[in-house]
Amino acid sequence: MARIEFTGGRELDAALRALSTREAQRAGRKALRGAGNQFLRVVRAAAPVDKGKLKKALRLRIDRGRYDKSLLSALIYASASASQYRPRKTQRQSRTKGKLGPARYTYQVGSRPDVYGIFQEFGAPGHGLPARPWFRPTWQQNKAAVLDAIAQELGRSISAAALGRLTD
Repeated sequence: MARIEFTGGRELDAALRALSTREAQRAGRKALRGAGNQFLRVVRAAAPVDKGKLKKALRLRIDRGRYDKSLLSALIYASASASQYRPRKTQRQSRTKGKLGPARYTYQVGSRPDVYGIFQEFGAPGHGLPARPWFRPTWQQNKAAVLDAIAQELGRSISAAALGRLTD
């Protein structure tokens, strides 16, 4: 496992503690969103292309902690609602044969992008689909750059918030 060198963490923490909770959260969200969008572009470039739906479905979400509202997290995920896939509302059955009928529309056929991305990353050994990881290697290659971008953006946000407090 590669070791990542990060300097200035204590100074950033002290500067964040000097701000109010609202200003600190705003600075943290801005830093995570800026660095997250940069990494999202890299992940989209590395995503496997079947029909291009997985690349379009990748999203970035910044959340607060469920129990501790001061914690922030960033999540890159494949959104099922971003694709044109719509599952069947009911299973059509033939009255005479008792079998499932064919799909009425083309949008009912195929896999959702979120499911497709998981099967590409981890595979399905029971079904003969080998794992072709694309997200984890991308993270391993860009981890230091993403953390550095978060630190730089956080420093800029803290400076802007501190200057805003001085001018008020």
